[in-house]
Amino acid sequence: MSEAASGVTIERPDPVVTPLAGLIGAEVDVDLREIDDDVFGRIRQAFLEYVIIVFPNQQLTPDDQLAFARRFGDLYRYPHSPGMKGHDMVLPIKLPSGVRRGRWHSDATFDERPPAISILAARELPSRGGETAFANQYAAFEALSDGMKELLAGMEAVHDASSHNRREEWTTHPVLRTHPDTGRTALFVNSEFTRRFADMTTEESEGLLEFLTTHAHRPEFCYVHRWRPGDVVMWDNRAAQHYPVMNRPEGEIRRMWRVTVAGDRPRYDAPDT
Repeated sequence: MSEAASGVTIERPDPVVTPLAGLIGAEVDVDLREIDDDVFGRIRQAFLEYVIIVFPNQQLTPDDQLAFARRFGDLYRYPHSPGMKGHDMVLPIKLPSGVRRGRWHSDATFDERPPAISILAARELPSRGGETAFANQYAAFEALSDGMKELLAGMEAVHDASSHNRREEWTTHPVLRTHPDTGRTALFVNSEFTRRFADMTTEESEGLLEFLTTHAHRPEFCYVHRWRPGDVVMWDNRAAQHYPVMNRPEGEIRRMWRVTVAGDRPRYDAPDT
């Protein structure tokens, strides 16, 4: 007999939220296939607070992962990246093995409306390596001096997809971004997609942009996730950067499924004075 048919309300315990680092990340112990609206609300609250959430020991099908993502909003389709056969909104991720250099970034900031949330599920893991690092961009902003914050408040930057051989895909975004749900301010430039400041040349932009994109991932802002079988990790592209660590043995597979939630156009709301 179902819970509804029996007329009995079963009290489910609140999900346990365990912080993972000083300024970013928490683990939430819950089965994502069996969450009601109340539990989802608590997950969303933890997500907005901690910026990335790790869900251990999941057994999600593509439909399960899509259903969870849709609780947050419409889905985002990556340009020029084919999805999984039969589930075109699920993007298979297979990075090269061996030791290679990655790039710190927020996803697809060359888009006028970059994705808001990424949800990555581990499907097959190497014997070692293949971590993902995350950096809190609220913390990156808050650690800047008052003078630097004042300078950046009126600035915009040009983002393009030239690192993906598509230089013609570009847009401009504010250098500081107001999160649409929390109202907090985040630094919003990254070394993969941000090319220069608007109304400046690349040469003129170079020094300040290099400082900001390096400052963005100071170690104290970061959490490094060591993937385990069954892990699902979601992060907020509006307030975090991430870095795929490509350091696993040659020939060993790291296979992931990614589902992405669509976002809005970045904006900066100056604080009231």
